Amino acid sequence: MKFTRLLMICVIIGLVGCKADQLQVDEAHSNLTSTRGAAAPLSDDEYNSLSPEEQYQVANKLAATLYKGVPMDEFFDLGHGIQDLRVDGGKGFLARTREELNTKITFKDFYQNAIENRYNFSNDSLKAVAAPIATIKEFPISRDMFEAWMAYTLTNTILFSPAEEIDSADHVDVKRVYDGLVRAMSEDASIREIILVHQKSQANWRRFRSPEDNTREMIEIYLGLFDRDADVPKASIACKNWSITDDDDGYQLIIDNSNANTEPQNVLGQWITTCEEFYELIASHPLVIPRITTFLVDRFFPDETSEKRANIVKDIVATNPQRFHDIFLPIIFSKEYLLKNQKAKSFEESFFNLAGRTHWNHHPRFLNELVNPDLGSSQPTLSKMGQPAMRLKLGRFKNQPLDSLSFATYHEAIRDRVLVINDSRWGSWGSDFTSFGDYFELEDYVQYIFISATARKATDEELQTLIGVIEAEAESGKTNQAKIVLDYISRLPEIYFYNAVN
Repeated sequence: MKFTRLLMICVIIGLVGCKADQLQVDEAHSNLTSTRGAAAPLSDDEYNSLSPEEQYQVANKLAATLYKGVPMDEFFDLGHGIQDLRVDGGKGFLARTREELNTKITFKDFYQNAIENRYNFSNDSLKAVAAPIATIKEFPISRDMFEAWMAYTLTNTILFSPAEEIDSADHVDVKRVYDGLVRAMSEDASIREIILVHQKSQANWRRFRSPEDNTREMIEIYLGLFDRDADVPKASIACKNWSITDDDDGYQLIIDNSNANTEPQNVLGQWITTCEEFYELIASHPLVIPRITTFLVDRFFPDETSEKRANIVKDIVATNPQRFHDIFLPIIFSKEYLLKNQKAKSFEESFFNLAGRTHWNHHPRFLNELVNPDLGSSQPTLSKMGQPAMRLKLGRFKNQPLDSLSFATYHEAIRDRVLVINDSRWGSWGSDFTSFGDYFELEDYVQYIFISATARKATDEELQTLIGVIEAEAESGKTNQAKIVLDYISRLPEIYFYNAVN
């Protein structure tokens, strides 16, 4: 289907040199790393043995994780009605998605130009944060989209946060850190190579500004060692000639070779002399891969038992992962994640999944408002949800903030900006979403809306109550009928939480 769409684009816009192989599989990454035990993948046979509803739940759990959504009309053959759901376009969903995530887009300019044309980025500061989200949203599922998603995920953690909230960092650091991660991943750089480069960067020093603070944080962040107070003074001596200027001079990284350390220091059991040697020690340390794997498993399984998380980490580390996708892919394709894991969704996971399921079309100002930390009190933003993008010095919490104010803002954005208020400040669902109302009786139409948003059928009580409300209001318009159903759905826990697939 993707091949056909690409050919149609080529014909319509008449691009010179557009060939049938514009989407090419990256052979070096054509297969997922084989994992066993607690991190074993959900196999295609296991996926196919699930009921149609359960397959749709799994498909949208994976899609939501990647900030995508799978509409019912692209997954099921709706010609057979709602009571007898039959998987159509959703057949082979897992295998197809694995292949797509390992497939490079060589015709990338088309999508990048579309992003520039479809979003009115207000200024460079907002664009630095909004453009990565737009890239994930607009790129088709592909290796390029996956790299953008991994980079965005990592820059929202302590591992690589640009820390825009502090006075010594700004949007330039956001762009450099994010772009650097994407570029390194596209060049197949290893986790160790990426960490080494990042440690030496000005953006890293703008976040941790003294030799003592910087070296301590590198030991803690990338090795998970929090009890090495004796090593920090020695490491800071090796880095004594590295510093950041003050505000008047723009917080520039200065390396004064005339003041370089010349006396060897024993740090973490190894002798080093220079700051470069300290960073090489960290990046090459045996604890790096287990630490990064543990950190990411904790992010995706925040409410799982420590024993279960440890087993998942052990089984992924046993595969000798070298690149970030060697860790991310086994996590999100694991049976443990797709079938059993339960956790709160980030705003991006919930919102973009619902947007995809409802054929939602955004307003050009959408992302400017979403990422703007200074927007007025009446507008929902990521900052007001407690989920600011790439701003926090120590990254987002692994558990989504669900205090009253944060969650109220989260709910408002979901209800008013994507589900209920069609043609809101941010956008509206596409006509494709409600067009099936012309073919379904009211009961099936309510179920169609319900499954589209929740991946399950309404219970008998829910169904009869919603039909009763629609009939009591003498509501015959399909759009308004959908709003009544979606208003109820906006209050359901599964909109904001991943449930286990039973």
